[in-house]
Amino acid sequence: MARRQQKLNKQQLQILKERFQLFLNGETQIVADEAFCNAVRSYYEVFLKSDRVARMVHSGGCSANDFRDVFKKNIEKRVRSLPEIDGLSKETVLSSWLAKYDAIYRGEEDFCKQPNRMALSAVSELILSKEQLYEMFQQILGIKKLDHQLIYNACQVSNWSLSVL
Repeated sequence: MARRQQKLNKQQLQILKERFQLFLNGETQIVADEAFCNAVRSYYEVFLKSDRVARMVHSGGCSANDFRDVFKKNIEKRVRSLPEIDGLSKETVLSSWLAKYDAIYRGEEDFCKQPNRMALSAVSELILSKEQLYEMFQQILGIKKLDHQLIYNACQVSNWSLSVL
């Protein structure tokens, strides 16, 4: 049986607008690039502030998942139009942006709390493949593929020699 999503009310919509406005004003600890900020600004101005969304919330027709889906569709279009970044896949960018959206949505006061079941289900969408993780760590560490392979092989040999002893 499908799980029903909790509907947003007017007060929750107002809190959500305030959280996104805080992010856009730079008053949060969430680090973001210009492309993400532009995507959030568009989402805020076009979607969150619209009278149509306010009426849908008032009538009980929107859930948190609906809001996330709208943002996801919006950023998928934006990311497809971005130029390729060497060593960083577009799926990785999408996952990162959705994680930042979730952080804005929950608000900074929730950062210290234990993740609830809904947050865990959102995280399951952010799990990266081995190849995506490999590309991301190479990019972060600034290690070339050959150097990475040499380090990996050295660690395997070291690990094997410890297990033999």
